Amino acid sequence: MTTEVLSTSAVVVGATAPDRTAAIELVGAMLVAEGCVTPEYVAEMRDREQIVSTYLGNGIALPHGTNEARSAVLRTGLAVAQFPDGVLWGDEPAHLVIGLAATSEEHIEILSRLATILGDEELCRRLGNTQDAAEIHRALTSDEPGAPAGNGHQPRDDELVTPVTISNPAGLHARPAAMVVDRLRAFEAEITIEANGRRANARSITALLGLGAAVGDDVRVVTRGPEAHDAAEAVAAILTGRDGT
Repeated sequence: MTTEVLSTSAVVVGATAPDRTAAIELVGAMLVAEGCVTPEYVAEMRDREQIVSTYLGNGIALPHGTNEARSAVLRTGLAVAQFPDGVLWGDEPAHLVIGLAATSEEHIEILSRLATILGDEELCRRLGNTQDAAEIHRALTSDEPGAPAGNGHQPRDDELVTPVTISNPAGLHARPAAMVVDRLRAFEAEITIEANGRRANARSITALLGLGAAVGDDVRVVTRGPEAHDAAEAVAAILTGRDGT
């Protein structure tokens, strides 16, 4: 990720907000100030949050607009606000709120990049407490290794492999990823998704976003356990949009 996407002026530490709506408005105003979006985009960010939470785990939230909001995006960019005391985001506090604006399908690459970096629990904890904005900027723009290698591994005898071509219009973006994680709570099974040479634990939103999977991508759903078949079918239904997502 380059400094063109995240400038040093778009990172603040020590922010406060009474709730997540106020936090969204803060990072939204930062995106406006950076020339990334028009003011209308901030309202779309609030609307997106009503559809599905953008909380990723590890104290990180990634508010962004709906697909309909792209006309309000002037250029791709990020804005980051750190809240040392946390902002309640559903059931958990967010300490790092990252506002995202992206044109076309650029958001997929950015989400994948962010998810790979922010999947590090200790790094997230450190960034949520640092008093140095430059440390956050360096962490989000530095080169880091990608997600674990995936598609090439040979399945075990007790694993079920289900090939799926993603046809859900949202790909494996934030909302479908959140739905996969939520749906799998009902199944007793271990499950991973392999895409683009990477493998992700399907029970982790950040890991799924790290795959960078989009519409048209061929993926493998690998499951094992007592309810492996049903779990694979549930994930496939989301990836293909058969369940109405």
